[in-house]
Amino acid sequence: MKKIFLTGLTAAVLSANAFAGEVTGYTAPQSGEAATAQGVDNNFQALISAINDNSQRLDALEGIVGDGSVAGTYTFIEMAIELAANSGTSSSEGYSEISSYSSSGSFTLEAGGNFSGTINENRSTLFDNKNGDCFNGDCRDAFDPDFGNTGSESLSGTWADDGSTVTLTLGPSDTVVLHKAGPNLLVFNDKDTVTNDGEPIYDFTNIVMLVKQ
Repeated sequence: MKKIFLTGLTAAVLSANAFAGEVTGYTAPQSGEAATAQGVDNNFQALISAINDNSQRLDALEGIVGDGSVAGTYTFIEMAIELAANSGTSSSEGYSEISSYSSSGSFTLEAGGNFSGTINENRSTLFDNKNGDCFNGDCRDAFDPDFGNTGSESLSGTWADDGSTVTLTLGPSDTVVLHKAGPNLLVFNDKDTVTNDGEPIYDFTNIVMLVKQ
């Protein structure tokens, strides 16, 4: 996703409309020829036109790149997938699980260093376990779908910018480090895996993007 955003920015900066305009309509006086008021005025008008054109192009580029400030309102997007399983100590305890998460919301990073935001989550889980009495041989594998669970969570705290990353602090020992992936894009990605023998195992991968509005 970062590559897509950065590629789009590069294409915008290098597009024909982004290049500085050349001065046209300028006429250099010939050797030995006296300058006229009309000729001088025509050349000044050509320069003014080119300067105004370049100013508009710079304004357009600044609108794409932004002012470089991290403070502002962002659209929050999160995608995650979780794989989990447990063999258990008996056949009735074994299970496997696949869960997906897609979240959206809005975050505001205030210029004073505080932030607040709301996350709206949608989670779907496919759970596989043993149904019935396995001790008497009367059980079977079953899939238990639990789709479309929604919830909302409000978050607040402080933020700090070190030039390449932005750290959100939600509480003591509770921080999230976002990487600057573009002038208007902050990204967090994480992968957590447990594969210890005799314990439930899982693999959780997620990516979070804050896109400046």
